[in-house]
Amino acid sequence: SALLESAMVVGAVLAGADENQQRVIESVAGLVGLAFQIQDDILDVTSSLEVLGKQVGSDEKNNKTTYVTLKGLETASTEQKELSNRAIERLEGLQKDIAAQKNTALQGDFLLALIRSLITRVK
Repeated sequence: SALLESAMVVGAVLAGADENQQRVIESVAGLVGLAFQIQDDILDVTSSLEVLGKQVGSDEKNNKTTYVTLKGLETASTEQKELSNRAIERLEGLQKDIAAQKNTALQGDFLLALIRSLITRVK
C-alpha cells in the first residue's frame, strides 16, 4: 500500500490539495492497498490459472503467511469488503467536501471506478 499511498499523495499535492485532503487521500490509498493485497491473497486460494492468468496456490506451496492463512477465507473476504467500503466512503466524502468548498460539481467518477476495479478484481 505504500506505493499507492505515495502515488496518490503526490497526485493530491500536484492537484493543490491542502494538508487535510492529503491525509484523507493517504488514508484512502492505505485502505485500498490493504484491500488489494487481501484480494490477491484470496484469489491465490480461490481462482484458477485460466481466470487469473497466473499460477494459483503459490502462497501455500511457498509456505507464505497471507491474510487468508492468518484469518481464514471468510474473515479475509469480510475484512476486504469492509476496508474497500471505508476507502470508497472516505473518497466520496472528500469529493463532497471539495465540491462544497468550490461550489461546483466534482468529477471523481474515474478514480472511484479505478479503486472499485482494484479491490473487487477477479484476475
